[in-house]
Amino acid sequence: MNDKVYQNTGYGYGKKFFAKESTQSYFNRIHSNIKSEVDKMSDADISSCEIQEWEDYFFDKYYVAPITIFEANIESSIEKIKINDFAHGRGGYQTNGCRITFKIPFDGNSDLFDLQPSTVTCWQYETKNFVDPYGENCGSFTLYYEYPEWELQSKREGMSDYVQNKFKHDFEFYKTMITRINSSVDAYNKNLSSIIHRCLAERKGSADNFSAIATALNISQNIDENAPNKTPIALKRVTRKPTSKPKTSPTMLEPYISDDDYENINNIIFSCGTTMENTARTYFANNEEELRDHLLATLNTHYKSATGETFRKIGKTDISIEFDNKAAFIGECKIWQGEKNFKQAIQQVINYSTWRDLKVSVIIFNKNNKSFKPILDKISSWAEANAVSHTHPEANRWNCKYHCQDKNINIKLTILVFDLYVDRTQFKDSRYEDK
Repeated sequence: MNDKVYQNTGYGYGKKFFAKESTQSYFNRIHSNIKSEVDKMSDADISSCEIQEWEDYFFDKYYVAPITIFEANIESSIEKIKINDFAHGRGGYQTNGCRITFKIPFDGNSDLFDLQPSTVTCWQYETKNFVDPYGENCGSFTLYYEYPEWELQSKREGMSDYVQNKFKHDFEFYKTMITRINSSVDAYNKNLSSIIHRCLAERKGSADNFSAIATALNISQNIDENAPNKTPIALKRVTRKPTSKPKTSPTMLEPYISDDDYENINNIIFSCGTTMENTARTYFANNEEELRDHLLATLNTHYKSATGETFRKIGKTDISIEFDNKAAFIGECKIWQGEKNFKQAIQQVINYSTWRDLKVSVIIFNKNNKSFKPILDKISSWAEANAVSHTHPEANRWNCKYHCQDKNINIKLTILVFDLYVDRTQFKDSRYEDK
């Protein structure tokens, strides 16, 4: 690069982007690491818990977070400098100038900036200052531009547009390359589950074969005494967003329950419901109120204000947890009786909520349907069609943002579904013969 290009494009001799390793080579290396780690698992490890738990563990560990650029949070700054003016034959002449820096925040795996996509351009991608994401903080990289004062002054009223347009033009090249890299990342992440499942299935097969041989030979195996309780350590992907300037308003009202309390309540219900699933034979004869009471008993170990059949606005809610006599968590428990009744349960919990009660849950129990998946599919379809947005962190859990038209507000709605179906013909229990 000659000096003029360096000064006017802002590309310093710092970190180079998109130049070290091909995306194919990078992802092939990750695949090899997955297979190597799975192959090194002991028979006790692979047999100590459900394969699905290991699949979830490895998926979180080897998931590659795509690059997310937060364009709305790009910051610019200016400083006065001395600059070599090479224009108009003034080689080596020091003149007054400005350095304008654009700081671009991002989240995702910073290794991706080193990768070379399948389609490249003849453009130099560099940054003078690169910061990796860390903890709750986003990463960032900078592009800077140096201009002699006379050059900016010559643009008069168009000075700002001149600088901004130059940056936007160059930044489009960066975004194009990031889009290409992310396309490869998306393809990798979509195939990740199947790759992990295949590796684990092969390893599980070899463990089963060995166990069968040991059994046939009547030779005891040396198994880790702690193996039955061994489970993979849960991993969490970090999602970051850059800090934005706070918006001021005359009054700051926060009449709702906190997100932390709302999340904690749903986690308690989820854990309790999962336990009920694992011992479904104990609960299959219970009606809606009795199932609700099991949840309330657990919630009351955490929240003393958890009550059932509590009057709220126009009816009685199944679960109500008051906070400072202002707002409440509202939950409705229903036994699955079809999609129509499910929609009525959603409307019911919305109708029970006041303008303060904007965080609600619907808990569904399946007792009568042998096949559980069609129920999950119908709820997924409802969320897709009716929620403003939603996430699906568990196969039986949906976190929705639902717009209530009559109040013209968004309500946080969590849907939890638990399978308590039991084939009664498979066992006899005198306690339930008359039920």
